[in-house]
Amino acid sequence: MPEPRRRSARRSLMEGLIRYDRITTTTARVRAIRGEVEKLITVAVKGREDARKHLAAVVSDEEKATRILEFARKGRFSLDKEVASNEERAEQEKAPLTERGRKFLEDKLKVRRDELLSIISNEEEATKALDAAYEAMVIELRARRLILRTLPDELVVKKMFEELAPRYLGRPGGYTRITKLGRRKGDAAEIAQIALV
Repeated sequence: MPEPRRRSARRSLMEGLIRYDRITTTTARVRAIRGEVEKLITVAVKGREDARKHLAAVVSDEEKATRILEFARKGRFSLDKEVASNEERAEQEKAPLTERGRKFLEDKLKVRRDELLSIISNEEEATKALDAAYEAMVIELRARRLILRTLPDELVVKKMFEELAPRYLGRPGGYTRITKLGRRKGDAAEIAQIALV
């Protein structure tokens, strides 16, 4: 099999394993993908762990850190942000706002500000925590892009970070298990199942 086809077949097998938690194929194929899948899961676990450690350096409370990270994932925000006047918007080459539009944006900013200050009441600490959360997101994004380079399927990468990385957080490796199932009827090839532990 030519190398590009072989690489594509391995990629498909790895995506299937991560998506469905287990696949059944020949023993040779199982052994070919096992190491690569384990490396990708390790990248996801380390990326998530590094991001959490970076955030924990600023926000020591685990619950607050999780809430700040969820808040940061909703989009960019700053406590200093205000709705620009129509003159300032014209300088920025933006359309002017109606009174209704201005009220909507001001209410939206007020809700976001109140939400942030409900997590951490001190404005200075809240700003530092929010900046640390954005930096943690960048650390995790780097790990996601490393995995996307090998597996260009965003749903698979999302599952790796949202389900698999928390599951394997304290585990130092050995994320897969191979079980031999015997021989296939047609060509007597050894069949094995690889599953995520």
